[in-house]
Amino acid sequence: MHTPPAPTNAWNFSAPDGLALVCLPDGTVQRVARAMLEGAPVAASLCDSVEPSSLEACRLFLRGVARGGFARSTPLRIGTRDVHFFGLRAGETFLVAGVIDPATAAAFAESVDGFAALTAEIRRTHSTYHLYEELALVNNELVTAQRELARTVAELQRLNAFKDELLGMAAHDLRNPLSANAAFIRFLLHDSEGMSDDNRTLLDRLQTNSEYMLRLVESVLDFAAIQSGHVRLMAEDTALEEIAAGVVETMRIIAEGKGVAVACTVEDALPRLRLDRIKISQALQNLVANAVQYAPSGTTVDVRLRTCPGGVEVEVEDRGPGISPEDLPQLFKPFTRLSTVTLTRQRSVGLGLAITRRLVEAHGGTIDVRSAVGKGSVFTVRLKA
Repeated sequence: MHTPPAPTNAWNFSAPDGLALVCLPDGTVQRVARAMLEGAPVAASLCDSVEPSSLEACRLFLRGVARGGFARSTPLRIGTRDVHFFGLRAGETFLVAGVIDPATAAAFAESVDGFAALTAEIRRTHSTYHLYEELALVNNELVTAQRELARTVAELQRLNAFKDELLGMAAHDLRNPLSANAAFIRFLLHDSEGMSDDNRTLLDRLQTNSEYMLRLVESVLDFAAIQSGHVRLMAEDTALEEIAAGVVETMRIIAEGKGVAVACTVEDALPRLRLDRIKISQALQNLVANAVQYAPSGTTVDVRLRTCPGGVEVEVEDRGPGISPEDLPQLFKPFTRLSTVTLTRQRSVGLGLAITRRLVEAHGGTIDVRSAVGKGSVFTVRLKA
């Protein structure tokens, strides 16, 4: 490397402190304010002083000072040392300070006469540089955490899919024998002439339990299909009031056995909707069946249909025990056991409302509930026109 002779007594490396220079925009050294950096000889030009590997970085540093008024370099190799430079434009010249440790730049520049402006600029930007470093560290940690979270989410999704598949397989394998058992019991009850009262009571209990188990299995199969994304809507132009009337007529027989009335009213002329008749019927039947199940004898379950902004809403109201504020957030989650169920000793699978919500949402609709303990509940389904 060509090294022009330096000014007499300009380069004193007795103390490893730093370099302070006044130079022109092209790097020509006009004055050496301080030279106390062992192993880093400086020539008459800053660009001639650096090793060839650092020449382009040195030029970028000088251009940065010219363009922005203040700049900080990447480490520049001078002799055997890596030096960090800080530069400030001062009229036609640059004030340049070079140090081994960037943290000492402000203290070093402060010790040099005429470098007060550079000292102030270094101090002003020092916290910013540290902030950038801290932000970079936090960003790296955040990226790492996001990768870990993505891996965890992927594993949970895999396990959830496996759970749904296993649940569906188990329910499917149970459905046929349970259906057969229920049929055998119905046959025995039909042909129970001469059977003792105790045996008939046992058969009645077997029938109740087998029907409950069959409902459970059917609900699990429905839920597993919905969870796996196999809900395929066969939408067609439909009158919702006709579906509601059919559901109410079906549930009226069961309700009368409990001494409960079921009424259906259509408050407005409703627009026709694009619906899957079977799945919307299933959703409404779940709501009316729940209302009938919890309604006290002598009360009425009201099913009301009316227009609402953008579509149609259906309300199903009962005068049952109501739902506590603690239970409301859990209401539409699968396999939820509510305190109402425990108090009324009703048998509940815990999937009906979860299935209902997913069927309604598959149509682009919403479902919500308002309830008061001891006064009953109102479930509202809103479907878009």
